[in-house]
Amino acid sequence: MRLKTKVAIFMAAVLITFFGFSLIASSSVDMIKVGKEAGYGFISNISAKADTAAHYTNLIKG
Repeated sequence: MRLKTKVAIFMAAVLITFFGFSLIASSSVDMIKVGKEAGYGFISNISAKADTAAHYTNLIKG
């Protein structure tokens, strides 16, 4: 293989790796925020409180 081909393959691998890890990290940030909010409690309880809080505000407004 020529040097240009090797460099092109390497650059493609670097770009794919960079974008792949960026996509993984973006969803992990939300999970970390929910985990910090939950503390030592269950995450399902935090999610239930968030769902019911939105439900109650809709009933009060109208």
